[in-house]
Amino acid sequence: MILIPVLILLSWLSVKYVWAQDQTKPQKITVIRYQKDSLSEITINLVGDLMCHKPQTNNAAIGNNSYDFNPSFQYIKPYLEDADITIGNLETTFAGPSQPYSGYPAFNSPDEYCAALKQNGFDFLVTANNHSMDTREDGLQRTLEVIKKNGLGYTGTYSSQRDKDSCRILNLKGIKLGILNYTYGTNGSYPAADHKYMLNVIDSADITNAVHQTLKRGADVVLVFYHMGTENISEPTPAQKDAVRFALDAGAKLVIGAHPHVIGPTRNEVSPVTHDTCFVAYSLGNFISNQYWRYTDAGVVLTLHVEKNMTKNTTRFKQAEFVPTWVYRGDGGKKQHIVFPAAWVNDTTLLPDFLAATHKQKMKEALEDTRSTLTKYNTYIHEKPLKK
Repeated sequence: MILIPVLILLSWLSVKYVWAQDQTKPQKITVIRYQKDSLSEITINLVGDLMCHKPQTNNAAIGNNSYDFNPSFQYIKPYLEDADITIGNLETTFAGPSQPYSGYPAFNSPDEYCAALKQNGFDFLVTANNHSMDTREDGLQRTLEVIKKNGLGYTGTYSSQRDKDSCRILNLKGIKLGILNYTYGTNGSYPAADHKYMLNVIDSADITNAVHQTLKRGADVVLVFYHMGTENISEPTPAQKDAVRFALDAGAKLVIGAHPHVIGPTRNEVSPVTHDTCFVAYSLGNFISNQYWRYTDAGVVLTLHVEKNMTKNTTRFKQAEFVPTWVYRGDGGKKQHIVFPAAWVNDTTLLPDFLAATHKQKMKEALEDTRSTLTKYNTYIHEKPLKK
């Protein structure tokens, strides 16, 4: 009976000795090294309606059926160029001199207008709007040829079914941006039944499918640019809100609007798909036009920041900024339509002498109106500082 307790004691001492011996040996420690996230960020500049009323064409004439629209953008050019891509809504056509150059109600502008857009910072144009068919199918097709000739990208109208089926996905610093564009209509003039591919018209099923296909083909973020709303009305209509919902529900992160000719509010929305923050601007207003009543002479350069985590392969909308603009209509000492940064009104040393007191007052109104409207429902959007 005594033997059993003795054996147990000896066994316990043996285990304790081995354990004690193990403690003297160096312990092997596994170090987990976390990889630092690799981030890439792009900036997207967006502007509203690029119109060309007949007085704009007249003021740009330099003789011998030639035109120079570059002075229209000389002061705003630095603000257009300071992004990875600048996108505008082309609201005219380039049907060529075989048709008279004209403004409202059927726009046809000199090819030099497109050249000036390229030379002053624009990279990409959305072309589906209510004036896309102003010079009929031939004018629509020639417009695309002029755009391509000037090295600009486009979407919304197309030269063929193959062109329409080709997703516009741009690789910017490793971030793949998909761009889609749709209009509510074209003032009753549409392509022939067998040429429906020429124009994107708003349809919830088509939009959903296009967003899905663009994401499937590799886009990190999808931007949907709509042409819709009620002219001269800032607040979004139920139809605009529905169209935004179509895009967000399909997986788009950025939704931009044009057509009302006045600036509309912006919102930061939460995606029902990714649960990330998305950005919505209901209308960017006129960027350049001959419209002169209050709100229609005010525009904006909207800058969106998008960030991609290359390590985790996730992309997010980061922030939005804006530069308010104002259009001088050539009704003073200089006969040219010119876009100004509206905040220049607070530093008169920046303003040229041909601007009268009445011009400065309108510029101040545009500045205050734009600030108020863009931030009405959105405290996260900020105004950019002036360039020195």
